[in-house]
Amino acid sequence: MISDSGGNPLSGVKIATTEASTLSDVNGEWALDSLSPQMTQITASREKYQTQTKTVEVQSGETIEEVNFVMAADTDIYDINVRSITSTGATVSFYTKKQSRAHLRYGTNGLLNTYTPEDVEETFLHQYNLSGLTPATTYRFRCVAIDNLGRTLESELQNFTTEFTVRGNPPTGLTASKPTDAGAIKLEWSSDSSVDFAGYKLYRAESAEGNYIQVGTGVINGNSYSDMNVQPGRKYYYRVTRLSGSGDESPKSEAVSFLMPGRMAQNAVWTAQNSPYLLTGDLTIAPGVSLVIDKGVSIGVAKGDQWDPDSDNDLIDILVQGTLMIQGTGDMPVTMTSVSTSPQSGDWNGITFDTVADLNTSIIKGLRLSFAVDGINGKAGIPEIKESRFFSCRQSGIQSADARADIVVRNVEVDTCASGILINDNPVAVQIFDSELQRCIYGIVCRDNLSAEIKRNVISFAGVSGIDIGNESTASIVSNNVVGFGSNGTGILCRGKDEVRRNTIQTNIGIEIKETAAATVRSNLILADSSRSAIGVLYSGTETYSTASNTFQYNMIWDIPTGNARRYSNSDATSLPGITADLRFDPSLTGGDPFAGLPTINYSYVPSPGSSLKAAGYDSEDVGAFDVPD
Repeated sequence: MISDSGGNPLSGVKIATTEASTLSDVNGEWALDSLSPQMTQITASREKYQTQTKTVEVQSGETIEEVNFVMAADTDIYDINVRSITSTGATVSFYTKKQSRAHLRYGTNGLLNTYTPEDVEETFLHQYNLSGLTPATTYRFRCVAIDNLGRTLESELQNFTTEFTVRGNPPTGLTASKPTDAGAIKLEWSSDSSVDFAGYKLYRAESAEGNYIQVGTGVINGNSYSDMNVQPGRKYYYRVTRLSGSGDESPKSEAVSFLMPGRMAQNAVWTAQNSPYLLTGDLTIAPGVSLVIDKGVSIGVAKGDQWDPDSDNDLIDILVQGTLMIQGTGDMPVTMTSVSTSPQSGDWNGITFDTVADLNTSIIKGLRLSFAVDGINGKAGIPEIKESRFFSCRQSGIQSADARADIVVRNVEVDTCASGILINDNPVAVQIFDSELQRCIYGIVCRDNLSAEIKRNVISFAGVSGIDIGNESTASIVSNNVVGFGSNGTGILCRGKDEVRRNTIQTNIGIEIKETAAATVRSNLILADSSRSAIGVLYSGTETYSTASNTFQYNMIWDIPTGNARRYSNSDATSLPGITADLRFDPSLTGGDPFAGLPTINYSYVPSPGSSLKAAGYDSEDVGAFDVPD
């Protein structure tokens, strides 16, 4: 069935898959035949309406019914809906394409001289409860919004008619919860003790504006009901009505929603239209099952599994054994965060990819995740993670071990986590590019992988180390990174075969070489404040340093004087031997003197035009993470 946002059937809607297409008829009905058994995307499109896509599982020899679409008009103000109409009230809601402050103008004539209060904040969804209306009266209204571009938007004139007073008012106090010992949703509402009462009817839908279908076929006599026909990973909406002795049914109550936790056995798609989603218990995506989270979805996570009778402090976990596709964008990210009144790091476990997870079909894009133990934790690897942000995670923003597929982390922000990105002991290639890490005790820890490339990352306010690397076989490549902006401890810590080249570092210890390392260190700009006893390069092994193990060429250390042992220091505070083309001159940075005060995130390490860093490095390359501007 295909309908518009008012529930009216839509004809002429093109329904298409990669194998077939058709058009809906005058009743909004359609059918597609002879589809191959597989996960299939069905797209509904019509001019002046917003295209929609659903993913369904086609099984051999079976007919899938009730694949419904509710299509919004393609305007700046859309999905105008009037519901819960009673004799004296109604609820009006609508969406705006851009975040806006909005209100309603309404009245019984064309003057529309009654106004609702304007929204306090700019939002996409706008909802107003009208009260004190006259029974059996037609009201006109217009939706008015001022979006974040300053445009004033107005809808076309709409109308609704209040109910005559013969029908009773809808029940109140509807709530939804989950019994601890059953895979069901329990609905409860305020009881009715009036004489003219014959029971209740309960209705359910799978979208906020969706087609509500009666739960069961009979009349409910009590004021509660347990819905057993539910699936984990699905969000359900419920409304209840009251029946009078004459058989008249009241308007439907205000809707209540519930996201079913548990082990998913069917595919699910979470959409912005049905956002927000509240996760109150563990969610497991079983093997062969997919969860797609679309752009703009907001997910709140409770502190502790509310339905686990065995523990008072069982943190909620999203466990992926199948496929998880998070598809946020810069303008409409997917957010996951604690809903605690005072959120803290470690309020929930985060997203865990199990050893059997399908990493090839999963992706993390446009995610904003906060207050977890680990943002993303891969027990046998992680999918590609890009354009995402992880904030205030107790252990790590991203971590992985024993990966089954190459690891790519690109354009990620990590803020205030114990370890920003922790990728150790993976027998695969690892790439960490173009990411920013702030206020982490350990920035990037990437050791003992098959190979590693760590490039163009910016690390600020690191506590112990900015980049901790070390491969025993193939050399890890660490280039064009910045570790500075108030970082302490060690900028880059080398433990194995590491090529450290063209980085800019401002920490207490610029580069630290552990005793088993065999590092090649070239063309790095190390800003070492002599007034704070900083060290440029430190060998911290217990064995006697061997010049054959490591190579140091064309590194620029400023401002420790030439000849000072702290420029290249042995563990016994003597100078390291075997340094080639040790550089020392004023680097002339566009941010000015790097030692004048504690650098902020706005300090610029970019060289000034004409800086002596130009072509002063190994093989005539520029020194430091940035090219010297012409």
